[in-house]
This record gives sequence, C-alpha cells and structure tokens, in this order.
Amino acid sequence: ANEYERPEPEMVTSNDMVAAYPTWDLGYKGEGTVIAIIDSGIDPYHRDMILSDDTTPKLDKELVENLIQEKGLLGRYYTEKVPYGYNYYDLNHEIKDVGPGASEHGMHVAGTAGANGDLENGGVKGVAPEAQLLAMKVFSNDPIYGSTFSDIYLKAIDEAVKLGADVLNMSLGSVAGFYIPD
Repeated sequence: ANEYERPEPEMVTSNDMVAAYPTWDLGYKGEGTVIAIIDSGIDPYHRDMILSDDTTPKLDKELVENLIQEKGLLGRYYTEKVPYGYNYYDLNHEIKDVGPGASEHGMHVAGTAGANGDLENGGVKGVAPEAQLLAMKVFSNDPIYGSTFSDIYLKAIDEAVKLGADVLNMSLGSVAGFYIPD
C-alpha cells in the first residue's frame, strides 16, 4: 500500500478561480448529483452543508439505509446534504476532522465542491451547491497518523460506487506530485 501525506488547505474560496458564477447563471447548481469527498472528513452539521428547500435529493434516508443493509456498507446516514459517511481509517463514525493538528482539508474540498451557504452573511457557496456530498474519511483523527494508504481509500472508493456517486473527488498526493511505476 502506498502512503500519502495529509494535505493542507491554502484557500478560503475558489469560485472566482473556477468560474462558478457564470455556471450558476446558466442554471447549473448540481441538483441530483452525488459527490464523494474522499479526504480528511466533513462536518455534516456545518451551517453551509445544506440543500435548498426546493431541491430533491438523489439519496434520501430510506434509500441510504436500504443500501447499507443490502450492500453491507460500513457507514451511516447523517443529513440530507451529507447522506452518508464513514471513517475508513479509524473504523468508526467520527467523520469530522478533529483533534490536534486537524487540517480540515476535506471540509475545504467539500466546501469548494458543494457548500450551500448564504454568501451575504459570510457563508461559502461551492461550485455545485445543490449536490449531495458523501463523507468518505480516509485520514485518522489521531495526530500520530498523518498519512493514509491505498487499501484504505480503495474501500472508500468501492463504497462510493455502491452508493451511486456521480463524482469521486480525491485530492491526495504531495506538493510536487509523484509517480509510482506500478
């Protein structure tokens, strides 16, 4: 299994960089899309992790609970915006990046991808604010373990596919990139 260091976020918002505003003006906001955030964790109860009242989620609580039973998935249902999550490193249901030295990189990525906050009141709005996010946590909350391994994130990928994720977001790596021939 290859080892990857925990990434550190460096930006507050990237909507200008990725030109999200013109996309929203065209009416594309991620409705009916599920994005698996394979990273250091998400806070499903954060004020910006919501769907608008008129958005119909692709994954509702009943469907997620049925998939957990039918496919033997490890995680559980959290919220309408974050309908599924699991901590694949620590093998528990603490899907937030907590503890000393927590980078919150996963929350940063989740916000960039799909936060749905009130911009006028200091909230964050991601590229696809009406998309649902899967919290596929692959880094430990124990500061002793600052990296993850391919066997851990492959389990998260497998479960994301079983849940019908439309997009897998996994920003693991090193500052200058890397190449492993095998």
